[in-house]
Amino acid sequence: MRATRGRIENLVMRIQDDFLRTPWLALTSATASERFGVDSLTCEAVLNALADANVVSRSRQGIYVRNFPETAHRPGAKSLRARPHRPQHTGQAA
Repeated sequence: MRATRGRIENLVMRIQDDFLRTPWLALTSATASERFGVDSLTCEAVLNALADANVVSRSRQGIYVRNFPETAHRPGAKSLRARPHRPQHTGQAA
């Protein structure tokens, strides 16, 4: 099978979709190659492209997992931590 741009784009979308639908999915290049039915070289190239796009991360052991960006680093995102209520001083004596 010849790797065309359309086939590679479809493969990228399939692999990305699998990681997004299965958040705790963890695959090596070899297991991903078997799972998606493509040669290991093509599969590793797609996984590395997804890692470059911050969709997945690659561990030192060669395991790819989904990235979960922290909301605190996004512009305009509010922290989910509850802030303690502090009464304001009005400057008047009671």
